[in-house]
Amino acid sequence: MNFKLIILTRLFLVILLIGFFAFGSLLLSFAYSNNFRIWFIEAIVNTERLKLDIKGKTLLEIGWQPELTINNISIKNKAWTRPENVSQIDQLSLQISIPKLFNGDIFINDLSISKPEIFLFKNKKSDTNWNFSNQKADSNVLDVPVIFENLHIISGIFHYYDETRDMNFEGDIDSLKGSGGWQLPITIESKGSYQHKTLNLQASAGSYLELYSEKKPYPVKLDIAFGQTEIAIRGTVIHPLQVADPKLNLSLKGSDIAELFPLIGIPLPPSSAYKITGDLSRHGTTWRFDHFNGEIGHSDLQGTVLVNPKLEPLYFNMDLFAKTLDLADLSGFIGGEPNHPDQRVTIDDTLIPDHHFDLKQIRAANGKARLRATNIINKEVPITNFDGQLSLNNGVLKFEPAMFGIDDGRVNFWMTAQGSQNPADVDIQINVIDLSLSRLIKKVNDIQKTLGKVNGKLQLKGSGNTLKEILSSSNGGAYLVQFDGKISALIVELIGLDIFHALGYYILGDTQIPILCAVADVNIKDGIVQSKTLLLNTKDSVVYGNGYLSFKNETFELAITPYPRDFSPLTLRSTLKFSGTILNPEFSINPLSTLMLLPPVDIGEVQNIDCQKMIRQAKD
Repeated sequence: MNFKLIILTRLFLVILLIGFFAFGSLLLSFAYSNNFRIWFIEAIVNTERLKLDIKGKTLLEIGWQPELTINNISIKNKAWTRPENVSQIDQLSLQISIPKLFNGDIFINDLSISKPEIFLFKNKKSDTNWNFSNQKADSNVLDVPVIFENLHIISGIFHYYDETRDMNFEGDIDSLKGSGGWQLPITIESKGSYQHKTLNLQASAGSYLELYSEKKPYPVKLDIAFGQTEIAIRGTVIHPLQVADPKLNLSLKGSDIAELFPLIGIPLPPSSAYKITGDLSRHGTTWRFDHFNGEIGHSDLQGTVLVNPKLEPLYFNMDLFAKTLDLADLSGFIGGEPNHPDQRVTIDDTLIPDHHFDLKQIRAANGKARLRATNIINKEVPITNFDGQLSLNNGVLKFEPAMFGIDDGRVNFWMTAQGSQNPADVDIQINVIDLSLSRLIKKVNDIQKTLGKVNGKLQLKGSGNTLKEILSSSNGGAYLVQFDGKISALIVELIGLDIFHALGYYILGDTQIPILCAVADVNIKDGIVQSKTLLLNTKDSVVYGNGYLSFKNETFELAITPYPRDFSPLTLRSTLKFSGTILNPEFSINPLSTLMLLPPVDIGEVQNIDCQKMIRQAKD
């Protein structure tokens, strides 16, 4: 019995010595053999998908805090043929604390990465090349197996291509510095660029001890400067390593809210300078930004924004309200420039905006938004009670509808833009309901005396990536009709160049005469608006018109011919002509036709006009 025990003891000692010898050999080989170090590191890192390839030399400094330096590293995903590498690193150096390994912590005293270049790719199936596992990670659970005391990244570059949205993102890191400890706060400072704009970041948070605490909320602080945009986040996160419950305050400030797209993935129109502050929280996979107040240009803004970045594509839901809304701040929706001093004029001195809509951004997200406002600031037309709703679904943008009031009248606007096509096909419909002419035209006092309400409709279809392209290619029609209204008698007589009657109204005072009907019916073909019927029928005169408007070069011609019903000794009946461009119109009267009628004689014979028939024809 004792003999067997002695044999087993000797055998155990031999195995133990062999183990120590093998372990010592491994240590010696790892310490002094470059080839062995490369083989060993690649063997323990490589997986079924991940392939680490070390092409340069390695260097190991031995001690209780050994430092390992690796040169010329590439990381590949074996399941992907392109891009060739997920990452390339010129040099990586790390220093590990061996005494703290006995406490169960992987404590890295210092990690330095020089000239890393990262190539990230998401395909149409939403698979990503940086996922080296066949299983999708649980986004609600965060595992932090390594504690970093110091982190340095120098001269980094990253590329990201999203095939689902057909979008490229690029950036670089001039320098990134991080520090922290088991009981020391974690801090990160980074300087670089993103999408060709400066991107600087400063972050601080609690210690690693606080990170693992289940009782105390974890404090976080983040400041981001991206181009002209400033973002600040303050607050705490409960259970940050489990199902994180953030309680944060988010502040946004910048010169153009559209600049946020590369950061948040939501397509937003160009805007004036803005400042918004509110509460940021997360419920499941949905982030919620609510109780916020802010200003965009001359408009105030409040409401709630929901974003679910886990859906493909990203989904958003906005419910916004403004007590005071400056209509100029919405000009970015139609390609305007909210920061331009004169909203009516583009930079090239034309009226119709020619700014390109980014169709890739329209395809980048799905969602819906609603904006309501009570008090509207608008220089030209007094507008009330704005209520606009839009939706984005697989590249299709819809206004369904946008509505606003003018006194007791309403304007309803529908639009569908097929952003999944390039150029986009666009359908537009505008309904005009009981609009007051006197409120639409405020600058001419005599026109303001005009009474009556206008009704009408515009329908057109066009194709393009700017409002100008859409209108220039459009086809459709439009009409405006009025009946049972009244108009300034002085205006009617001046249109007819009836000097005798006009002088009488000027001396004795103006009056109003009934409008039997007014009809404007036009056809739109290939971006040219051509009149079919232009008619103003009153008890005193009938005014016919004819003309066209080109959306392509914004030129127009309009000829107006009056036919007075009554006799006047001083009627210079002639065709009035307006022409030129929308922003630079010209007025003329044919002098020969006027002279031919001297001395003027007008028998006032005008044929009877069936107003109801003309209105029905326009609506049809």
